[in-house]
Amino acid sequence: MKKLIVVVLILAMVVVSCGAKASNDPKEVAKQFVEATFKGDVETLKTLVKKSELEELKATEEQIQMFKELNLNPEVTVDSLKEDGEMADAEVSVKVAIEGVESPEAQKMNIHLIIEDGKWVVELAKSN
Repeated sequence: MKKLIVVVLILAMVVVSCGAKASNDPKEVAKQFVEATFKGDVETLKTLVKKSELEELKATEEQIQMFKELNLNPEVTVDSLKEDGEMADAEVSVKVAIEGVESPEAQKMNIHLIIEDGKWVVELAKSN
């Protein structure tokens, strides 16, 4: 019985650590941020942005939600990531399709990320 409990605890720790690592990857956070922006998903954006910049995000909420109405179907690719301790910069390409017509060229974006409260978040002031 004790062996079973130990095995279950070890498996639980492995699952939790794998899940935390996957959701705390700066590359994945950058991708999720761009996808959420082009989908007009403000609630997701609130979880991905630096806390002190939530008011700035709130100020642009109406414009972001207009993307939702356009149903853009973003195709997001993280082209490169430079990680330096608790900061990272991701170069991201995004292509969108409006009513089935795909944009001819991918738009390039630079996303700056920092670690805040132990997780990667986007710093809007240094992103473009």
